[in-house]
Amino acid sequence: MLQAVKDYLKITWDDEDALLQAIIERGKAYLNDLVGKELDYSCLLPADEWYKTELAAILTQLMKEPEEPEEGEEPEAPMTIAEAIDLILAAEKQRDKQVVMPTPAASLLLDYCRYVYNNASEYFEQNFAREILRLQLQVAVEEVSADGGA
Repeated sequence: MLQAVKDYLKITWDDEDALLQAIIERGKAYLNDLVGKELDYSCLLPADEWYKTELAAILTQLMKEPEEPEEGEEPEAPMTIAEAIDLILAAEKQRDKQVVMPTPAASLLLDYCRYVYNNASEYFEQNFAREILRLQLQVAVEEVSADGGA
């Protein structure tokens, strides 16, 4: 979450990591208290991780030495640079199709951190009342559903 907050606040330096981590922990406690439940603060960034893995696999395959064929088999043709480029472009298109959205709790936490970092925490609850209420209602509905609607 620290990197997500730094990205959101456009902070590229590491000098304030301890401060930001404290703000994140305080924000989680604050939002959990407002909602009355431990929330999911995951920021989903699988598109970039998937792309890096896919790119590494393509480059590994490109640089791989062809294996000696067994007797009677045709030798395997090595991957050409054109094929690698096509695979990389296809992977980029796939990555760009994946829209990454934080959970509602993570989105609120990012904004809470923004307000606290910019010394405007007193305005957070007022400015995000709708989002907080929506999250409270969502949690309540989930709890009622989990209890069997009783």
